[in-house]
Formats: sequence, C-alpha cells, structure tokens
Amino acid sequence: MNIKHQLETKKYTDRDIIYSHNDKSKNIYLIESGQVKIESKHGLELGILKEGEIFGEVGHIIENSRSITAIAMSNCIVRIINEKTIKDKMNQADPVISAIIRGLSLRIGDANELAEKFWLELNIYKSLKE
Repeated sequence: MNIKHQLETKKYTDRDIIYSHNDKSKNIYLIESGQVKIESKHGLELGILKEGEIFGEVGHIIENSRSITAIAMSNCIVRIINEKTIKDKMNQADPVISAIIRGLSLRIGDANELAEKFWLELNIYKSLKE
C-alpha cells in the first residue's frame, strides 16, 4: 500500500504556523499542495518548500526540539508522518542508510545555525555602517 494513503492529512491557510522553534519534534510533514516557508528562530528565511517536499525531519531524527519555524505560505495540504511510522521505517532501514540519514540531519541543523549566525552578524555590520 502507498504510504500517502496511510497518513493523516491536515490543511493550513496562508500564514498559519505549522510548528514553531522549540516545539517538540513529533512528526515529519510531506507537502501535498501549497508552499511552506522554513524560518530560523530569529527570522532568517531558510527556504520555501513546495509539493512533494518533506520538512520537520531534522529534529525528529536527531531527537531534539524544533530548531526552525514552519509557516504555510499559501493554502496548504500536508500529510503528517507520525512518530510510530517514522520509527518503524527507520528500524526497517539498512543501518548504513540510517547512519547516512542521521548524519545528513545533523549537517542540515548545523548549516541552518551557521547561516543564521552569519545573517545576524551581517545585520549588525550593516547597522554599524548606517
């Protein structure tokens, strides 16, 4: 059976917050339609995601609270991949693939933090020049 048919569907309207920085990482989300903005804790836009893309995986995979905020940028329909499904899939995966996924998740989290750090430093530098 196709996993999409097993997932809960949720609708969001433009500007709805799907989850916020520091929320507990329980689910992963698959965008069925619409767009979702990924934003750092201080407001840096890290990306706009579209249909077919997944978000919310980093905190869940590395077992940390959310490091970003996810905001609907239009009317959206997302499929929610719950914690049990994620754990079942990870337990069934080849250990090498699981290690790769964990490593990539850690790198995404680090890259997001580094991008925000440079963005904040740039804003401070710009404010000193004005």
